[in-house]
Amino acid sequence: MHQRGLLSKLSKTNKEERSEKIAEGGGVSERSSLLGNAVRGFGALERWLGYLGMAFLIGLMAMVVLEVVSRYVFGNPIMGYIDIMRMMMAVMVFLTLAYCQREGGHIRMELFMTRVLKGGRRYHLVEFSHLLLSLAGFGAIAISSLNGALQDYAVGDVTAVLYWPTWPAKMLVAIGAIFLCVRFILQMFYSMSQVVVGIKKTD
Repeated sequence: MHQRGLLSKLSKTNKEERSEKIAEGGGVSERSSLLGNAVRGFGALERWLGYLGMAFLIGLMAMVVLEVVSRYVFGNPIMGYIDIMRMMMAVMVFLTLAYCQREGGHIRMELFMTRVLKGGRRYHLVEFSHLLLSLAGFGAIAISSLNGALQDYAVGDVTAVLYWPTWPAKMLVAIGAIFLCVRFILQMFYSMSQVVVGIKKTD
C-alpha cells in the first residue's frame, strides 16, 4: 500500500511538472508547430507544381510527335505550333525549379566546396552566399515576369498565330520563380543556422 501511494504521488507530481512546462513553453511549441506545418504545406505545393510542370513536359513531347507526323506524313503542319511550344517550354521549366532545388537536382560544381571547404561553418557560409545571389537573380525574374503578365493582361497581348493570350504563361513563370525564391529563403535559414551552431569538418 505504501508503494502504491508513493507511485501515485510521483505520477501526480510528474503530471503537474509536465503541465507547467507545457504552460510555460506552449507558445514556442505552438509557433514551432505552425512553422513546421507551413513548411510542409509549402513542400506539398512545390510537389504539385512539379507535377504540373511534368504534365506540360508530357504535353510538349506529344506536340513534337504530332507535329512530326502531321508535317512529314500528312504534309499539313500544326498551325501555331511555335506559339504553343514557346509557352509550354517556359512554363514547364519554371514550374519545376523549386521542387528540383529542394531535391538537389540542379547541376552544381562542388569541387571547391567538397574538396577545399569540406563542410563546417565556411562551407555553409559560402552556400548561404550562393543562395543569396540566386535569390537576387530569380527575384528579379519573378518581378519582371509578374509585371509582364499584368501588362500583357492590361493591353490584351496575344500570340502571333493563334491569338492566344500571353499573360497566363508569364504568370505561371512568375509563380514558379516566386516558389523558387521561397525555397532559397528556407535553405538560407538552414545554412545560417549551421553557421551559427557549427558542425565538424569532414575528412
